[in-house]
Amino acid sequence: MDRHDIMRDRLLRADDIDPRGLSGAEIARFRRLLSPTGHARLSRARHWRSSLAKLAVAAGVVLATARAKTFLWTGTSAVVWAAVLRKVNGFDTCVFRTREVTTTGPRPDGFEFATEKESKNYRSETLGSFSETYEDGKLIRRVYTLLGQRQHLYLSEGHRHKLCLRYPVSDEGVREFHADAPRHMLAKILAGEYVEIGTDVIEGKAVRGVELRDPNYMMEEGPEKRPIGDFVEDFAARCWIDVQTELPVWMEISFLPKGSTVRMTTIWDQFEWGVPLEESLFEPEIPADCEVHDHDPSDKTPETKPRTPAEETFAQQTLAEPYLGDFDHLPLPDVCGLSLLGLDPSVPRPQVRLLGDAQIRVAQDECVAKWPPYERVKDQLQQELRARLDIDALDVNRLVTTAIALRNRFWELGGCLSDIAYPYIYAARLLDELAHQREPEKDAIIDQLVESIMSYEVFYYEEDPEPERRRRNPLYTGLLADLRGEQYRLLKARVSHGYVPTWKDFVRCCDLIMLCRWRKDDALSMEVARLLVEQAPKAGWTYDYYLERLQRCAEQPAGPPATFLNTQFDVADVPYDRRLRSFQGPQEYRHNLLPLHLRYLRSR
Repeated sequence: MDRHDIMRDRLLRADDIDPRGLSGAEIARFRRLLSPTGHARLSRARHWRSSLAKLAVAAGVVLATARAKTFLWTGTSAVVWAAVLRKVNGFDTCVFRTREVTTTGPRPDGFEFATEKESKNYRSETLGSFSETYEDGKLIRRVYTLLGQRQHLYLSEGHRHKLCLRYPVSDEGVREFHADAPRHMLAKILAGEYVEIGTDVIEGKAVRGVELRDPNYMMEEGPEKRPIGDFVEDFAARCWIDVQTELPVWMEISFLPKGSTVRMTTIWDQFEWGVPLEESLFEPEIPADCEVHDHDPSDKTPETKPRTPAEETFAQQTLAEPYLGDFDHLPLPDVCGLSLLGLDPSVPRPQVRLLGDAQIRVAQDECVAKWPPYERVKDQLQQELRARLDIDALDVNRLVTTAIALRNRFWELGGCLSDIAYPYIYAARLLDELAHQREPEKDAIIDQLVESIMSYEVFYYEEDPEPERRRRNPLYTGLLADLRGEQYRLLKARVSHGYVPTWKDFVRCCDLIMLCRWRKDDALSMEVARLLVEQAPKAGWTYDYYLERLQRCAEQPAGPPATFLNTQFDVADVPYDRRLRSFQGPQEYRHNLLPLHLRYLRSR
């Protein structure tokens, strides 16, 4: 998949998922992610697709339409804060900055992952809104809501291949726009059981603040809306006003999704209230080399639930065995006390904070580059495993389960960001190779070997600045393509004898189509796609998204359909990207993966 396809898929399909497969509510949340208040998170589109989407966009939710309430204020404080609200409601325009900070950790392996984005926002209640978002000082996107044209535009700026998404703005969208104003955040805070938090100094100004701890005052209207408190914990919304002008100078919201270690904070500051804004500011300039995609509101959401007996069988089989993990039912040996290649895993490691996707990937690549190559230590590792685990006496199942235990240990010690974890993943690969040698035609063993290799080998290497062409890992178009090719040849032979392929066969074949495309083996890529198309009526993958993509792949070189959806993506998952779509990763990552055609189960 080239960079252009990666960008188009991420923007339009949210990790290769066709937006037409989303529910109306999800589409609505998608539009709110592109809100003019600077909360656009399309580059992290997997956030809002998850069951915790309400959490990831809570900063946008709090700006929803303020309900009509009687403010029960008393005393001098009430007079002051009522005056603040009256003032901000009198302004038609507003300019401000938004900062988004997402932090995960510190984790047991010593790492803290964070992202920070900054947006400059311009709002006019009559013209619309315009925002520019920066990451590491670089402009990455521009977002417009144009009330006169009833149009919403998102333009990516941070990549060589520029993209523009255009969406119509409905009457409901206009109402949402007017609700998405900073003044409504203040109204909601003051409608709740807020407390004054004293005075401070911000940007040289004496300020006075209030804080609201109950998130349910921030919920949207509607009888079916669940209280936000059901989804978040450790919530705080704060507003600081200039004591002289009685106008807000700082607002913030911070919370943890329930059961998560991901801290989400959004800050609004550098306010300019009532400043004149030129109409030309809201006239988008779309570069000539920008690829434009228009959303057709007449597109119907395709049915995601099984529609035929074959699809129902396919869904039930997938639900029973969703992962490439045929050995999951077997007990794992304890390898925590095992030391390999002279490294001591008990040595304390300092905590490290990595900011942003690119920094995480660069740190990961630099760390792995310092490891000795697998081939150089393979013989020594095999001798140590013979002496300590008596691997020659282990049967195939025991070899594979020991490899899984070693792989788990690798992740516990920090994975590809650790200086001391590599002996364990090398050992896992070695044991999987031995098992594969003993039973070369067992798909489940090949899956484990592919997983062990992908655990530390990424498809391409991160470089800053981004080169014209990514430096790719030849292991993917070499060994990994050969392994998936072995599985395809085995599948063809079984199909010729009446075998009906399963979800696991589908995943492996989609991997092979991708690998063939990277390898530029178009003939094999289209052959694999044709077999999947031919088997679709019996196998049950006749869902629109799967079949449309497969048919395209059968006719011309193209990327295969996605297989797994990550239902709870955050920056801590970045160390696990740049792999094939079948990559399972550590348990906490794999548990968030959902086979794409089972996504309807999220609403249950």
